Amino acid sequence: MVSVRQHILELARKRRGKIVMPEGFDERVLKAAKRLTEDGIASVVLPVDDIKNIEKIAYEADIDLRGIEVIKIDRDILDKEKIKEFVDARTKKCMITKEEVLNLLKNPLYFSMMYLKSGNCDACVGGAVYDTTNVLRAGIHVVGTAENMKMISSYFLMIPPEGHSLAKEPVIFADCAVNPDPQQSTELKDIAIATVESFKKLFPDKQANVAMLSFSTKGSSNNKILLKVQEATELVKSHFAGRNDINIDGELQFDAAVVPSIGKRKAPNSSVAGNANIFIFPELNAGNIGCKIAERYGGFQAVGPIIQGLALPVSDLSRGSNSDDIYLISAIILCF
Repeated sequence: MVSVRQHILELARKRRGKIVMPEGFDERVLKAAKRLTEDGIASVVLPVDDIKNIEKIAYEADIDLRGIEVIKIDRDILDKEKIKEFVDARTKKCMITKEEVLNLLKNPLYFSMMYLKSGNCDACVGGAVYDTTNVLRAGIHVVGTAENMKMISSYFLMIPPEGHSLAKEPVIFADCAVNPDPQQSTELKDIAIATVESFKKLFPDKQANVAMLSFSTKGSSNNKILLKVQEATELVKSHFAGRNDINIDGELQFDAAVVPSIGKRKAPNSSVAGNANIFIFPELNAGNIGCKIAERYGGFQAVGPIIQGLALPVSDLSRGSNSDDIYLISAIILCF
């Protein structure tokens, strides 16, 4: 039986895309880049200020850079029209000069985003050193949001331990890293839609069963804060109307979403209850806590956060990532 990891690596290997990594000065990134190239998962480009410094870091870490493309940061290799669009947008929206905007492109993170926007590669993976705020800001400013998508969000691929009593296959949790408190049902709807699309890219042949989570199941509680989840549920259902491979239901408590006997009792007419594999949390407190509980108490491997909602594939890493985390997330983002 093919493992989840093998499945993802095979999907990425078939695409054989190119990834730009703005943090080539970090040993973990260099190790991941080497494995990606050696395993035929992707080609990797590392844009740097000082090539000799990267060579020194690699030498000291006993990492052979052969097969990895190390390039000097240079605006001349970027798309001039895309640069102009970026400059026009930033000078119009902010009290900033053209020269100040252009100087941003000397930064490895902004340069990498523009390298992606210029069509020079297929994905950008950063965040091992840069924090999430900086990665998202650069992504939004340079790459922009996907069409008809106003909300940038994230998901974690949650891989259960062998022999888990309920989860036999991977599930997805969202949003557990980016949006503190989606205020409107339309914002929660955007998160859910992006998450379903992410799931279908990773597992195109699997049924998507989406649980819009809350502390209530199908009106078992009467509180105005439930309205956001209830309205978002209907919006997501409408968006995917006619799709037999996607089921959506809410509001559902977590136990009703994952335990068949409880789901049958609490939501007897639901096609999702007891069978959910995509979990949309109402806000970040619940999502992040749920993710950490599943990881630490439940033994799940939490892979992510993986950014969704941008116009091109960009992934943020946890600054606590090891080289294997970077390797796997790079493979995942190539599936997009």
